Amino acid sequence: MANLNQLFPINLFHSYVVEGNPEDVVYLIRLYLEERGDIVKNSRDVSLNLYDSFGVEDGHNLREWYVNKSVDGIKKICIIGAKFINKEAEQALLKMIEEPTLNTHFFIVVPDSSLLIGTIMSRVHLVKNLNKDNNFEDKIANEFMIANVRDRIEKVGQIIRDFKDNENSGGLRYYAISLINGVERIIYEKWKKDLNNEDTKFSLEELGNCRGFLSLPGASVKMILEHIALII
Repeated sequence: MANLNQLFPINLFHSYVVEGNPEDVVYLIRLYLEERGDIVKNSRDVSLNLYDSFGVEDGHNLREWYVNKSVDGIKKICIIGAKFINKEAEQALLKMIEEPTLNTHFFIVVPDSSLLIGTIMSRVHLVKNLNKDNNFEDKIANEFMIANVRDRIEKVGQIIRDFKDNENSGGLRYYAISLINGVERIIYEKWKKDLNNEDTKFSLEELGNCRGFLSLPGASVKMILEHIALII
């Protein structure tokens, strides 16, 4: 817990974005805040929810909790864990973050903060890589990199089928961003050894573009992954 004491001071900021595995980190944060006395265990003043993909309706439901008065009179804590947050839902979150109320605090846990809009990031305190394990990213990236182009394209098709062809799946987008992160690390290490290599420089630029496209509602994850398969 020592690291959390450094990351979350006694006088909490109104809003945090925390990078990490949502399924683990949301409970870590709640347990920590309970142990140090910020919140009462099982209190209705605590909203903790995990989402595959956080949507507009989820934002509206959260708004109802947000405007209600505190039950226990200590702090109201909202902990959101989401593999993906769509743009419309981000606007709902932004409105709450822009209207800070006394003793209400938000913890938004996502795998990668770069997928969030800049107006949210400019209003929050960012905690990077909390309990992050790169093993998954490195594993899928290495498997992808050593395959030939044909096998990569086939792998992309299998990934999409694994998520039942649901392009809006938060799990699919989480997988895609994990793959991008892992591939980017591999290519970056290669580029550092030869800074004049235009091919690796181009690949890094395209990976950055793909990360941006992935955050857009309606973007085809399949097309993004197929593009990566061709340019790395």
